[in-house]
Amino acid sequence: MAFNFDATGIGQLALRLGLASQSQVDECLIELDNNKAPAVDLVRLLERKRYLSAWQGAKLLKGETEGYFLGGYRLLYRIASGSFGRVYRGDDPLTGQVVAVKVLRNKWMMDRQKVDLFLREGKIGMEIRHPNIVSVLTVNQDNKTGQYFIVMEFIEGGNLRDLLQIRKKLTPEESARIIEESAQGLAYSFQRGMTHRDIKPTNILIAVANGQAKLVDFGLAEISDGNATGRQVGKQEEKDKDYDVAVDRTVDYAGLEKATNQKAGDVRSDIYFLGSVLFECVTGTPLMPATRDRIERMQARRYQEVEATLRRNGPALGVPPPLLNVLAKALRFDPNQRYQTPTEFVEALQACRAEMRGESVEVSVNSRIPPGPKTLFAIEKNERLKEAFREKFKAQGFRVLISIDPDQALKRYRQQPYHALIVDAGSIGDEGIGVYNQLLAESDATGLDLVVVLLLSQEQVELASEANVHDRGAVMVFPVSMRELMQIISDLMPAQETEEESVED
Repeated sequence: MAFNFDATGIGQLALRLGLASQSQVDECLIELDNNKAPAVDLVRLLERKRYLSAWQGAKLLKGETEGYFLGGYRLLYRIASGSFGRVYRGDDPLTGQVVAVKVLRNKWMMDRQKVDLFLREGKIGMEIRHPNIVSVLTVNQDNKTGQYFIVMEFIEGGNLRDLLQIRKKLTPEESARIIEESAQGLAYSFQRGMTHRDIKPTNILIAVANGQAKLVDFGLAEISDGNATGRQVGKQEEKDKDYDVAVDRTVDYAGLEKATNQKAGDVRSDIYFLGSVLFECVTGTPLMPATRDRIERMQARRYQEVEATLRRNGPALGVPPPLLNVLAKALRFDPNQRYQTPTEFVEALQACRAEMRGESVEVSVNSRIPPGPKTLFAIEKNERLKEAFREKFKAQGFRVLISIDPDQALKRYRQQPYHALIVDAGSIGDEGIGVYNQLLAESDATGLDLVVVLLLSQEQVELASEANVHDRGAVMVFPVSMRELMQIISDLMPAQETEEESVED
């Protein structure tokens, strides 16, 4: 359908579709000083002022009136596309929050298997929160269009494949750090009974701001309760005539597990493919020959030859000995000779990085220390105690965060794990005991040490039995001196270099 809008007409269309505000349209029309100017002139001005994205502008000039919003989120431009779905950068018009919106392709909307797999990916993502896993905010179906979509946190940057295409290869230290962070996310999901089953460079996102690695796309994850298994995905894949829909790495998982007689869902397969990605990062070369031949990728010899390839090519391609040792274990053909858990793999990578830097690290202790400056979070309402915490713990080298909201403690820990937590149940009420138990459980799941001290009033003494016994937890009953509190935290915490900073949330 042809549209012959002038500047005024296209401005009214943008306004009607909710793409620009009245003030933004008026501002640009005044600047044009010609209401009858071609529509493209107004659209380009709206784009230059960043009131419209180029993607929105192109659709608008075609006269398209749909596809700008999904479930209340505004779509700004497409950032990735595959045979299964498309991913857009978007935002929440009400809050300005930037998000990534993954949309199931229209051609699969009537395919129940594809829809279920897509929804499953979103629901799994909503269950796991970790700094090294992309957070899923919601999964839904748009009331107007019927399209299925997943809303995720937006990572400014790209995936690891993009990074390797630009830089060809990474330094050994950067490579090890990226895979270590990815393994941290894998460890967290494994603690919750999930494996990933689709580890590959495109499913590791790298934030441009700090280089942090985040796992994405748990759509093929194996869940230990058996509700939706990797084997079920494999069966679906065999029946699927559109083989390009099936994620390539699933063939490799199936080939490896068939060759080694593993069951689908073995976390050691994820560790194996993290090792494969690590090799490619540091050498710029895939560990196994690239091929789209599914039969070839199911052959046992493809995986049996990896250890010899690593020994032959690793040193020649510049893999340092400490990293070569880690790769040798992660990539064992026999799964019983690999790292048995993601946490074990993380510890090996941390020790390897320390060795490459010429440091000596006690893996059993320091590998569990959260990254970043030593940080204490306090849940406290009493203003006098707030000031005391700031003053005393800052003097001890802590970065101090304080909130009266218990939910903030959990939210902050999931975003960036801290090192110590004080929960003043005498100040915030009996719910403090639940927070104490929950944060200790959360730290166990992440594989990182967190010291938690629960402060009870005299009236709450009988509730002490509800606090879980933990080797990094302590329950204290008022009156408690600041010296006693600081001493118990010091006794429970491993030593770490500190950085002084005081922050209040």
